[in-house]
Amino acid sequence: MNYQRLNILAIGFVLILVPAIALGFVTWKVLIILFLAYSVTLGWGVFDIGSQFFMPTFWRGKKGEVSFTFDDGPDPEVTPKVLDVLREANVKAAFFVIGRNAEKHPKLLKQIMDEGHVVGNHTYNHAYVFSKAAAEKQVTEGQDAIEKVIGKRTRYFRPPFGVMTPEITSAIRKEKCTVIGWDLRSQDGRIRTKEATINRVKAHLRKSTVLLFHDTNPTTPDALREIIHLCKQNGMKIVSLPEQSGIEPYHQ
Repeated sequence: MNYQRLNILAIGFVLILVPAIALGFVTWKVLIILFLAYSVTLGWGVFDIGSQFFMPTFWRGKKGEVSFTFDDGPDPEVTPKVLDVLREANVKAAFFVIGRNAEKHPKLLKQIMDEGHVVGNHTYNHAYVFSKAAAEKQVTEGQDAIEKVIGKRTRYFRPPFGVMTPEITSAIRKEKCTVIGWDLRSQDGRIRTKEATINRVKAHLRKSTVLLFHDTNPTTPDALREIIHLCKQNGMKIVSLPEQSGIEPYHQ
C-alpha cells in the first residue's frame, strides 16, 4: 500500500458508497468506518519511515551488517568526541546535519568530510512543516547550507522525526534526494544515560542494520564506543552507509 493507491481506493469506495447510502442499501456508518480506516493507514505512512508509503526509502540493509548514522549536528561539544570514537575504531558514519548548524560550525562539517564520513540533509532548522512552500524551504535551504560548506550537493535526506508527508515528499523529489531511514533508533535523543542507550541497542542489535544516534547528546560518545565493541564482539560487519545502500551520497 502507498499514498497513491490509498487515495485511488478511497475515491473508488466513496463513489460506490455515496449512491448506495442515498438509495438506502448501506448506512452512513460504513462511510465513517472507511474514513477511520483511511486515517489510520495515512497515519501509519506518515510516522513509519520504513513503510515507504510516500516514496522509496532506504532503511534496512543486509542482515549481519550495520551502519552508524547521526542526526541533528554538527555540535561543537559532542560531534568532535563522536569523531574521536569513530576514528579510533576505524568506522565511517553518515551525519545528517541541520543546515543552520552547518552554517554555525563549518569547520566541524569540513572535519566530518575530511575524516571520510558522509553528510546528509536533515532540513534547515528541524521544524515541523505543514505546507508545500515551507517544506521546499526547509529541504532546499538545508541543501544550500551544506553545499556552501562542503562544495557538494548531498543526495541523502532524513526527515525530522522520520515524519513523511506529501509536502515533504514533493520537496525531496524536487531536489532529487533519497530518503534514508533506520531500523533501530537508539533513543539517545530522549534517554539521557549511556547505560540506557547501550541496553536499548543491545536488545535489538542482532536484527538491526541501520543505527540512528544523535551527535548532540553528551552521553552518546561513550555509549558509541561500547556499542561498536558489541557489534564486533557479535561478529557483525560495520560498513559505511554508501557501501550498505549502494546509493551515491552526492550529486555529480
